Amino acid sequence: MPFPPEVEAFAQAAIRLPHSRLRQIDRQWDRLQADRRVISEVVQGNNEIRAQMGPLRDYITISARMAEATGVAETGPSSMLVEEVVEAILPAARAVLMRGLLEKSATPARAAAFAALTAPFRDILPGREG
Repeated sequence: MPFPPEVEAFAQAAIRLPHSRLRQIDRQWDRLQADRRVISEVVQGNNEIRAQMGPLRDYITISARMAEATGVAETGPSSMLVEEVVEAILPAARAVLMRGLLEKSATPARAAAFAALTAPFRDILPGREG
């Protein structure tokens, strides 16, 4: 399943971040449960988006494995497992995938969830076209 270019660009940039940074981001997700719940509600309420969640996880997993195999991603004794990298990136990747539904939503909680979940990746977040 092809994803919009901004989703692919985000995932490719995120998997290449230093693992120390990804670990720090991963530890923050528990504090953002309310924002993650907002995203889950949007996913559950939209069959088209729900159908994209499994392939999104698969895309990030395959990309992280490829980056590891080709030496593009961090390796060594302190590096994260591919599954850990995926878990660190996935909440923000989901938000990027649903950016159009969240960022300019009339529901303030949706816009706030997008901002909160993508904040740790602000420096690599692709710009909004259009």
